[in-house]
Amino acid sequence: MPRYPVTLFLILISYLSFSQTPGTREVSYHFGYLSNNAVRPGLNVGVEYGLTEWIKLKSKVKPGRGAVNMVKIHQLVVAANLGVLWHPKTSTSLLNTYTIEYRKTGRRRMQYQLGLGGAYMRSFFPNAYEVDEDGEVYSRPLGSAGYFGPTHFIGFGRYRTFPRTFQWWHLRIAGTYLLDYNAFLVPYLTAEIRLGFHKKPLGE
Repeated sequence: MPRYPVTLFLILISYLSFSQTPGTREVSYHFGYLSNNAVRPGLNVGVEYGLTEWIKLKSKVKPGRGAVNMVKIHQLVVAANLGVLWHPKTSTSLLNTYTIEYRKTGRRRMQYQLGLGGAYMRSFFPNAYEVDEDGEVYSRPLGSAGYFGPTHFIGFGRYRTFPRTFQWWHLRIAGTYLLDYNAFLVPYLTAEIRLGFHKKPLGE
């Protein structure tokens, strides 16, 4: 029937015009509470950019309800992050990650993420010691060490409707495999509650 494709087209246009999900080539910023094994508290800041997206529109006819239309958004998003993790008796660490993720927005604007990338961590130790050529041990202030390796994460959250500066929230769990940090096969686990902001509200 000719009205059916017209109806789907109007639903799609209406969905995009009201900005229910982040658009492609759109920059957003995020801030979050970061934690390592629920022991070391920290903060994370970053920026992300939508590379591409594809839209899947599905319509079902349900008895007593008529046509029910569903829109799903699939995206590829790149991001750069800088986190700080603190422990008063061991070290303060800077965790820098660069990731690419697959993000799906479905019913009720719920978002699901799966991503991977690379990471570099620099740890600064309040009490560091070195051994000189004569075998003497001495204290070294602000000792540090660097580690790098792959990282991956999973997460979920929700996207908010209408033009807003505060646009979404996500909960993520990540595992990073750092070379020369303890055992490489034991991941450095972090959890994060992340809040996303647009430089300007959508629609402006």
